[in-house]
Amino acid sequence: MHEGQVVAQKGKYKVIDCEVCGFKHLDPVPTHDEIVSYYRNMYYQEDVSKVLIPEKEDRESMWADLGHKDTLEVFNSFVDSGARRLLDVGCGYGYFMRFMTNRGWECVGIEPSPQAERYTSSMGLKVHNTTLEEYASDTGANSFDAINLKYVLEHVPSPHGLLDVGLRLLKPGGMICVEVPNDFSRLQTSVCGNNVEKWWVSTPDHINYFNHDSLCKLLKRHGVEVVSSTTGFPMEMFLLMGDNYVGDNVIGNICHQKRMKFDLSLPDDLRRSLYSNLGKLGVGRSCIVYGKAYR
Repeated sequence: MHEGQVVAQKGKYKVIDCEVCGFKHLDPVPTHDEIVSYYRNMYYQEDVSKVLIPEKEDRESMWADLGHKDTLEVFNSFVDSGARRLLDVGCGYGYFMRFMTNRGWECVGIEPSPQAERYTSSMGLKVHNTTLEEYASDTGANSFDAINLKYVLEHVPSPHGLLDVGLRLLKPGGMICVEVPNDFSRLQTSVCGNNVEKWWVSTPDHINYFNHDSLCKLLKRHGVEVVSSTTGFPMEMFLLMGDNYVGDNVIGNICHQKRMKFDLSLPDDLRRSLYSNLGKLGVGRSCIVYGKAYR
């Protein structure tokens, strides 16, 4: 039984700050059929040529590689050199897998979307068109040195259950990176103080809503020692400065271009220090947490 304060409502769904789970989530939780129908009709249905990131000289790809490089350096600092194996859950079009493969990691991806899986496989990467639960049922425990969960936990009915499954595949002392949106942050609620709708509540696909504190507590409950955390550019600053990108793709793209230019202009050490400290303040558009598993 889920109980907690109602913090938002959209259609038939409420968002509750759940006392049992330790994080905010939809109530009721969407059914399996609702989730399957939504993803079948909405995710990865675009023309592939319109969504693929161009090659390295493109600013978008260079910007994406900043995050990839940050994760690589954290994983490399905690995982012994040699046969390093990575499981990328929800690998999408395989950009992170390709980046890590080119830097000596053996990568396996899991991607429920057939279209995304076909493209990733076409690059010669090892990817399975299945769910983590189905993959784990055929894979031995302690098979991987690291697991990447980027924008996954907000979509699943049971983050606790998914972590249980995923961590069984991780070697003792292995690394996990979890990235989720940072929702109900003080910057967001500052915008909503001007009677703006809680635009980040997205139903039925975003089931769970985390912040740095609730995400770290979730991982600790599963035997993960948090070793570092960070965030990304606080996009809500644009809203507070009058650039309302919500529902406006033109303004949204302008803001995104400015965000990328800002990140690419900073030395890596300054960028990392800045976002690490913003994360401690609870601001920034995402929560990125690295941990070692000791279960």
